[in-house]
Amino acid sequence: MPANILSRREFVKRSLTAAGAAALAPLPASRLFAAPEAWPDLVSVKGEDAYAAACKAIDLAGGVGRFLGKTGRIGILVNAPAWWKRPGSHTSTDVVLAAVESCLKAGFKDIIFLQDPAPGFWERSSRSAAMADVVKAVKPATAGRVEVAVKGGLALKKAKVSRDWMDVDAVIDLPIAKDHAGTRYSGCLKNMMGACADDTNRFFHAGSGAKGEYDDVDFLSQCIADLNLVRKPSFCLADATVVLGENGPAGPGTLLRPGRVVAGADPVAVDAYCAGLLGRSAADIAMLRKAAAHGLGRMDPAKLALKEAAV
Repeated sequence: MPANILSRREFVKRSLTAAGAAALAPLPASRLFAAPEAWPDLVSVKGEDAYAAACKAIDLAGGVGRFLGKTGRIGILVNAPAWWKRPGSHTSTDVVLAAVESCLKAGFKDIIFLQDPAPGFWERSSRSAAMADVVKAVKPATAGRVEVAVKGGLALKKAKVSRDWMDVDAVIDLPIAKDHAGTRYSGCLKNMMGACADDTNRFFHAGSGAKGEYDDVDFLSQCIADLNLVRKPSFCLADATVVLGENGPAGPGTLLRPGRVVAGADPVAVDAYCAGLLGRSAADIAMLRKAAAHGLGRMDPAKLALKEAAV
């Protein structure tokens, strides 16, 4: 047999020896540890069932625990105060049910409204009766207010806000993406006004000396951006299912039906994406430009990792 030709027995022997050595050799780091999953920056789920869309959006974003931590007191800010009653003007109850249920499943037991929604809010969903444990889990807002300095604020130097907003361990922002007569768009950033006292919100509209509440939109937009410097939401879940396309924030007006629930931790990015669903350019919305200038988020959702799905 030529020297360079191995017998079958010798070939098997050498192969087994090499395999054994390879098995004992240390694995490279890339094999020892699985690479962490690359979660998306934004999730957008389309579906006729707002609850199902919200549940899937939360899941695809990584679950609430990814954003809220493992324990603590959770504050939820819902855009559904007593004066928002018309269709398309308030956050869907089904979206809120999905958010609270996700918190409970993740082990969060102490959940509080940062602004109480309209009376009868839970009854707006046919699911609420069957999800009574979820409904009962959310405690009402307290009346406590505290004045805070707005570090870095350009128009807003101080604000009187909900004490709970400052004290909770994490905040879930639950806005509806809709038209607004002043800022042209209302969503995650503007929903933070729900944590403010009435006199602070009046300053937003008239603090520059404007006669009408929307006479100085630049000032209003800057105040909203400044307010978000006080505290960013930990997680945003925006209702873009059935929304006001005009005459916002209260309507009545033409309804748009993007049929989506949008999730993410960046309120600027969520707002920019949702504004596009309403046919608005983020670049044309001063509130978003000013918030991005503050470093509160990224305004171009095209540069973010977007996960879109349907239910």
